[in-house]
Amino acid sequence: MSGPLVWRALLAGAGFNIALALAMSFGSGLLFGLVDPSHFAVLAFALRVVSALADIGGGAIAGALARRDGLLHGALTSLAATLFVMPISLLRIWLATRAGGEVELGAGYWIDFALWTAVGLFLAAMAGFIAVELRKPRA
Repeated sequence: MSGPLVWRALLAGAGFNIALALAMSFGSGLLFGLVDPSHFAVLAFALRVVSALADIGGGAIAGALARRDGLLHGALTSLAATLFVMPISLLRIWLATRAGGEVELGAGYWIDFALWTAVGLFLAAMAGFIAVELRKPRA
């Protein structure tokens, strides 16, 4: 690390990631209600792509604004967004079960969560790194 964290960059990157994640989270409830159940796998894949784009965009914004330590700034935006959105998601799941829905948060859920969180951290870190490299002056 070449200096202190650039909080403005972290907030901007995490804010982008959180905004896209929340839009996806609340929008997916509507979409799953509109889509034929036989197409849920396609919709779930599309939501993964949007999630990856949120991590990439947040990491790139953080790296571009920080102009240094792109790996760290990018990864921290993804981690911050995950930590912000996770309680909201768990609250929504709890509310769904209170309304009579069946949701199981077994080992498979948490393994999937951990793997996709790791993928998001990696994508955000790489996007932050690339954004910093693109902002460097040409020799």
